[in-house]
Amino acid sequence: MNRDSTPATDPQSADPGAALPVGLRSRYADRLAEAHRLAQAEGLRLRQPAGVAMDRVVRAALDEAAASGANPSEASRVAYRRDHARLWAAGTTPMEAASTRAHFDRLRSACRWVEAEEIRRLRTLAEAARKAKDTERMREFTRQAFERAVVFRALYLAADRPTWADKAAALRAAGQRPISRSKRQAGRHAPTPDQLLVALARQPGRCARVELFACVFAVFGIRPAELVRGIVLESTATGLRVAVAGAKVDATRGQPMRVLEVDTTRRGQSALAVALLRAHVEETGGDLSASAADVVAVRRAMGKVQSGLSPYAYRHACASEAKATQGRAGVAAWLGHANDRTQQVYGSARSSSGAVAVKAAAASRPVRQSKTLPPTAAERFAKIAARLAARSPAPEPKTAPVPRRVPRPRR
Repeated sequence: MNRDSTPATDPQSADPGAALPVGLRSRYADRLAEAHRLAQAEGLRLRQPAGVAMDRVVRAALDEAAASGANPSEASRVAYRRDHARLWAAGTTPMEAASTRAHFDRLRSACRWVEAEEIRRLRTLAEAARKAKDTERMREFTRQAFERAVVFRALYLAADRPTWADKAAALRAAGQRPISRSKRQAGRHAPTPDQLLVALARQPGRCARVELFACVFAVFGIRPAELVRGIVLESTATGLRVAVAGAKVDATRGQPMRVLEVDTTRRGQSALAVALLRAHVEETGGDLSASAADVVAVRRAMGKVQSGLSPYAYRHACASEAKATQGRAGVAAWLGHANDRTQQVYGSARSSSGAVAVKAAAASRPVRQSKTLPPTAAERFAKIAARLAARSPAPEPKTAPVPRRVPRPRR
């Protein structure tokens, strides 16, 4: 491509949304100025327009970004574009906007993917303008792609790119601790289902449906998407049973259907919550489903009860209760997993409070067993002994010594 670094004079010749925000431009002004200087020098050295050198930088950045092989789903792409648009409008970076390591990883993945797509789009527009012999638009699109590629490399590709460890170290140096939004941590300190029900009842203007849905999450720890699909509740002699159509299910992953059963515990833990759900079964027959707006309302109401509290926090809490009483296969069936490996990121038996009495869990698919537990000390020593025995040569069998013949004396 024959490109020049001269900016376009026609304001309509450029894509206004493609220019760098003022915040990013000022933050990386020195790096951009150096990149422009190097592009001009490269063009003079090779006797080519500087735009050719700029395009070379753009292609190198795109090739390096494509090496990651990222291929997000359509739902992830929508979320990525939403996060990127918010940060782009504010002129801030994922590092500045993030409050936790997980938050930073999500924003970084979103902005990295969207930025690579935008740079590729600008380069395609520049190529189309070149073929149409529209020199001004070609130059401007090339410049915009080049500047975004320079900032893209600084944020996501360079060896000195910002990492969460840098921000965590700065916070520690300032005497601050990073804000934790861990759902596992929130589940460890989550109120009991009864405490949650009482706290929600005290919120003014709270809809009764929110309390009902919140009790389902607190007692069974199912996914919000599964409640949106619909569940079937059934009263038992001493507790409650629920049939759940699983989410995150494909040919090999997840449980298409599972049945979870709990027993009533004492008042103040889950007796009130289970009683509310049993009353719903008597009134309606047990069918229950939520809308997406209902889930948002539940999430907001839980956040007002306790910071960080959410349906997924109760999923971790219920996983802890299941791990305290069930085997690995039973925990996997409770959580809706097709193998016994995924559960290791949910809760822990030590965090169990006994607020929910997990009785049984049955799933439509057999749970695949994975060797995920670390070996015991005895197993490690046995492996070491076997390895040493294989290295040392086997001792030769002992044989009886051959008697030595003594020559007879001559007469």
